[in-house]
Amino acid sequence: MPEFQERLSYLDKRYDHLRKMTHSLRKKVNELEDIMRMDNDEENMETIKKLLEEIKKEKQLMRDEAHIIKGELSKTMYNEDLRRRLAGEWKKIDADRKSSAAESEASSSMIGDDDTPSTSSDGHKPYRETSM
Repeated sequence: MPEFQERLSYLDKRYDHLRKMTHSLRKKVNELEDIMRMDNDEENMETIKKLLEEIKKEKQLMRDEAHIIKGELSKTMYNEDLRRRLAGEWKKIDADRKSSAAESEASSSMIGDDDTPSTSSDGHKPYRETSM
């Protein structure tokens, strides 16, 4: 359980970083829009191209970060679910073992149980009767 909480805290920090990247990207897009409203002289065209390249790079970084967060969250949730299932299954297996051990002790103390050898109908070979 502590490992699960640590992973969630880690993912939360990565998500905060993604939010900051989103905020930065919005600022650059607003800056680009402001420049595009101005006169389109040679200097502004260079600035527009530069901003477009930066926006593309940041957008790709954000996309990558989102995929990483999604994958990490999926993996973390799967591992936690698996841990819970295994913990529940082991408890169930232990309970089944204890109950079957108690049943076998009770049946072996009974008189004339099915484990006593007897002879076959023709009287030659002993065999064990089993119940199904």
